[in-house]
Amino acid sequence: MSVAYKPSVTNYQRKDALKSTYTVPASYPDRRVKQKRLSQETKTRNDNVPILPSARKPLWLLRLSLLQRSSSVLIFCLLTVALGLYSGTVYAQRAWNQAYRQLESLQRQERQLTTASEVLKNKIAQQAEQPETGLSPADPTQAIFLKPAPQRPARPAETIASATSMAHKNSQSDTIPLGY
Repeated sequence: MSVAYKPSVTNYQRKDALKSTYTVPASYPDRRVKQKRLSQETKTRNDNVPILPSARKPLWLLRLSLLQRSSSVLIFCLLTVALGLYSGTVYAQRAWNQAYRQLESLQRQERQLTTASEVLKNKIAQQAEQPETGLSPADPTQAIFLKPAPQRPARPAETIASATSMAHKNSQSDTIPLGY
């Protein structure tokens, strides 16, 4: 029982004809084996169906398919760039939030240190006022006055310019002051 290829018969009609021809009755005791054999037979018969040659596609259809491929590549690239920008934005926002939390924490610690410093100053001042510490209040009559040093003679303009250029060169190379 073979089904001949008819140009007026469609593939669906051919498959339906094959299915209706090769159904396995329920009375067979070993119907799974029979179904396997039948499915293999239908595969070999379907392989014998000739493939029609395809006609050459029109130029406008080829251009449309090229446009579709190129736009797919472009869309993929744009999606990659968009995801990259999105992830960069999210990363920057997280980094900023973390830095802001750290700033707030440091400001809180600064306030706590300032408060602790003032409390310690107050305690020291209260302890200094107590008579058993042996400290006496400041007396203006015991103040020491120093005489101002005599004024130095003025330098010529050349030595001032060379001294400032030397100081500038030294300040660039050495960041540690030599004296006061």
